[in-house]
Amino acid sequence: MTQEIVGGADLRGRIRDIISNELELAPGELTETGSFIDEYDADSLSLITIITRFEKELGIVLPKDEVAQLVDLTSVYTLVQQYTAGEPQSV
Repeated sequence: MTQEIVGGADLRGRIRDIISNELELAPGELTETGSFIDEYDADSLSLITIITRFEKELGIVLPKDEVAQLVDLTSVYTLVQQYTAGEPQSV
């Protein structure tokens, strides 16, 4: 039995939990399109910490220079999909 990695509900839930924890939000407060910086007062350090936790806890390696792409939960899902599906696609 294999587990779907990209876009699986379990993975999305784990991503949501990590981000909620790092931004000190209740899981229900985090929305798909809420801006991490504007709505949740995230800074670049908290976003780097999120990327580091993805690597440690989920085995997903996202380059630190992609921090600017992490603007909301939807963008995180998209970026994770790019880096777990093989070579990142140019934008």
